[in-house]
Amino acid sequence: MIYVLMTALNEEQGLADLLPKLPTHVDGHDVQIIVIDDGSTDATSAVARDHGCITLTSKSNHGKGASLQIGLKALQDLEYDALVLMDSDGQHDPDEFAAMVEPILDGTVDLMVGSRYLASPGRGHAPWNRYLVRSASVVLLNMILSLDITDPYSGYRAMTPAAVGCIELVGDRYESELEMIFCAVHHKLRVAEKPIPKIYGPATSKMGMRYGKLLGRIDVVSRYALTIAKGALGRYTHSPSNIKEPISP
Repeated sequence: MIYVLMTALNEEQGLADLLPKLPTHVDGHDVQIIVIDDGSTDATSAVARDHGCITLTSKSNHGKGASLQIGLKALQDLEYDALVLMDSDGQHDPDEFAAMVEPILDGTVDLMVGSRYLASPGRGHAPWNRYLVRSASVVLLNMILSLDITDPYSGYRAMTPAAVGCIELVGDRYESELEMIFCAVHHKLRVAEKPIPKIYGPATSKMGMRYGKLLGRIDVVSRYALTIAKGALGRYTHSPSNIKEPISP
């Protein structure tokens, strides 16, 4: 079994476009999608259920990190061969799904990260603010972690169940991707990247929803900086059996 976790906030159209394009089987493994509806006010949950997804619904908005905690908690008692994380807003190409998960299934990689910059390091269509934040922080991260990672903020990922057990998510917003990288390095997991397309649309970012565009971006960048500082100090070092209790949906 391959489980897919997607967090979603008011993504009825995004899910309606994306879900039919995802495979139902990869290398003989069934694919089951879990959508965590993070307090949507539209038909996000209904669309997910109509497409056969397991749907976990929060009554209010908690944030991407908090929603991922809910999803990971739901997986604790399930048996599976791989976990895939995808955004529900169309930024992640479903045609890359099989290539993302196959190294996990064959046991050669513990954490696969889809990189928008591995094959094409230029900005492309990426918004300037995101590109500059990535460029400024990736050098520091690689120095701290002794890695050669190009897209630590990518949410398109695949991992083994053992890697899932090593993850400690603390932040409730956009810190999750960085937290995963720090946990993976601490536990000496095999981390690799695979090139994926850069896909950005006019409505693919939720960063400014809570505080507005400017303050929202300041909040996100400050959270990134705090996460990097905590990671550099070795804060993401929990034992695999100690998974943080998430916010209830």
